[in-house]
Amino acid sequence: MISVVCRCHLQTSGPDVLQLQLLFRPSLNLTADTITMTTRVDISLHLQCPICKNLLADPVSTTCGHTFCKDCLDRHICRSEPQCPLCQEPVTTKPSVNEAIEALLREFHQTQLPSLDLFCGERDTIPCDVCDEHLKFKAVKSCLICLLSLCDEHLKPHQSMARFKGHKLVNPVEKLDQRACNTHGRPLELYCRRYERCICTLCVKTGGDVIPVEIERDRRQAMQQNTIEVMERMISQREHKLEELKESAAKYQALLEKEQQEIQEVFTAVMEVLRETEEVLLAPLEEGRRCLEKEMDEKTQEIQKDILKHKEAIDTLRHTKSEEDDILFIQSYPAVPAEFTDDWTVSVDTELNFGTMRNAKAALMAAIETHLEKLCTVEIRRIHSFSVNVTLDAETAHPYFQVSADGKEVRDTRESHVIPGGPQQFDLVGGILGIPRITSGRAFWVVEVGNKVGWELGVMRDGANREGKVSYKPSEGYWAIMLCAKNMYGAFEEPPVLLQLSSKPRKLGVFVDYEEALVSFYDMEALSHIYTFTRCSFNGAIRPYFNPHPNKDGTNSGPLVICPVNQTDISV
Repeated sequence: MISVVCRCHLQTSGPDVLQLQLLFRPSLNLTADTITMTTRVDISLHLQCPICKNLLADPVSTTCGHTFCKDCLDRHICRSEPQCPLCQEPVTTKPSVNEAIEALLREFHQTQLPSLDLFCGERDTIPCDVCDEHLKFKAVKSCLICLLSLCDEHLKPHQSMARFKGHKLVNPVEKLDQRACNTHGRPLELYCRRYERCICTLCVKTGGDVIPVEIERDRRQAMQQNTIEVMERMISQREHKLEELKESAAKYQALLEKEQQEIQEVFTAVMEVLRETEEVLLAPLEEGRRCLEKEMDEKTQEIQKDILKHKEAIDTLRHTKSEEDDILFIQSYPAVPAEFTDDWTVSVDTELNFGTMRNAKAALMAAIETHLEKLCTVEIRRIHSFSVNVTLDAETAHPYFQVSADGKEVRDTRESHVIPGGPQQFDLVGGILGIPRITSGRAFWVVEVGNKVGWELGVMRDGANREGKVSYKPSEGYWAIMLCAKNMYGAFEEPPVLLQLSSKPRKLGVFVDYEEALVSFYDMEALSHIYTFTRCSFNGAIRPYFNPHPNKDGTNSGPLVICPVNQTDISV
């Protein structure tokens, strides 16, 4: 004999699916051949309210045996006759709570609480396409062959049954209908290279270049990998450029800080010179102030003593004035103090010593000039970054000039050379122009003059006169300095300016700022400024100008040499 024991066992294959498991097991006195059977019964529909179709809430049962939500049944009775919504049996007594169903619902809710994340109710979640429409689970995979999204429970056949083995499962995908052919409704499994789109097997036409989508994916993945590598190289290049940029910025930051420190040191020294000069000029005045105070104190005391003496004499005179005895009045008449005869003017010399003033001013200006000259180091370092590669234009050279093959040297030989000259050639006076033409921006070059006893350097307007007698002045398009008679330096101003140089320069730097309209000259060995033309009226292109001066007696045979850009580097 077999006894049947019924036990409710809650399992969850979905958010609101409840299964009743009936377990048939042998009683204690069953024999070995007793058969054990397990049967599963889905009772989820029995936990739904027939009125609202949701899980029962506060379940109550009528006398006819039907169960409803208490609120749902109350509303139904209020709106219609007091009868059962399902069987129309009259409800004559107040429906009572169905404690069995209520206990079953409590156990169900407690069992489902840990698995609430399996429900499909959150925004952007994809529901299972197989689950009941009222009780949807989240999809965990999408099948691109079945075009269905599946939850854990409905995914099991794809993982266990052989006929689903070839189906491609991916992470949940929205709008699976876009993976199907609009014409035939079949999955898009092929790729047409001719039309560059995915097609189904029924879309294939004879002669069409069709391949499986897997092959096209592999091809595109290879292209994608190549694209990634190219972009990674681009990123690497940009990162390298960024490092170079940071290094360059750090370099210029250090340069700026160095120049700032140098300028601050110069002006600190200038302020110290001003302070010292102020002390020198104020020292005599301060000494005069002290002498004046001393003399004032001494003479004030003498005057106060005289005033006291005269006051005492007045008191005596007033006392004897009332004496009635004439003889006694005459005999007691006091001696009267003499009148004030001293010169009470201040004798301290408060006049400023004009010799001291002039000497202090001269020394001050010399000291300031010496300190400010140190700023030339910063200036040369800056203009050095505008170095340009200058070469000599042989077609403009005077016939006596010999130009080297590389266009970097020129000298006077006192012999006529065959030069393919023309209208642009210097014919009467010596001269030669350089390349390039300067029409904007800044340019800097260095020329070695060595021990020459005469030369001219500067810039010239491209259209300035070069034939016959040339007038060297800015109004004629020349901005240059020169050396003549071994030690006489001058600038071709209007009128010419004599330059006083402390040492003989052997390398000269020429700097042009076209927009600022200036041309400056520097001694590159002494790192000092020589002269600057300002407010230059260039009015067009200008070109470097050179003149090595005649070599009449052999004492000026050396060439003018344009230093290569990489050799003009200086450490300052």
